[in-house]
Amino acid sequence: MPAPTVHGFAEKVALVINGSEGIGRAVAMQLALQGCYVIISYQKTSENQVNALEELKSLGTLANAFHFSDAKTLLNEVNNLFGRLDLLVNCLNSEDDSVFQIEQITTESLPLMQPRPKGLIVNVITENQKIHFVENLPNHFRQNCVVRKEKKAVIEHELFSVNNFDDIARVVLFFLSNESKALNEQVLFTY
Repeated sequence: MPAPTVHGFAEKVALVINGSEGIGRAVAMQLALQGCYVIISYQKTSENQVNALEELKSLGTLANAFHFSDAKTLLNEVNNLFGRLDLLVNCLNSEDDSVFQIEQITTESLPLMQPRPKGLIVNVITENQKIHFVENLPNHFRQNCVVRKEKKAVIEHELFSVNNFDDIARVVLFFLSNESKALNEQVLFTY
């Protein structure tokens, strides 16, 4: 069995929806550390977006940020920059984000992902949002879901402690890695 390597993500193009804060930001940073070219989208221009982009660039990766107004415009920007897309992470941050957004972004990303050897999609949602997988994806695509459960009161001697954004981002990276190549349309719940 081959050993996992840091080069598994090298020079892949990743789009992280809502990548300027929270779990999306943690995913973007970890992908950049692994050698990905990272594009983050944001819904509101803020200091978080500027800081996230500066942090990504300081890691030595190609990084860009785009305002997410609609999926078609966003994916046109990705196409103009790289002409391809390998990894898609849909981070739904709030109740305002919906499964329709997952459907729309994933559908618009298909032309950029289809020619790639593996299309990898991970949806990150809260437990209050509906788990959703896009139907009729090409056979070489994999899509999985990470559900972030609401933090419960932490018991002092609890065996499993509450995870932070970086911990949840590691779960997302697992789904994007070759270590999970046998998993498709699976859901992992995190606390």
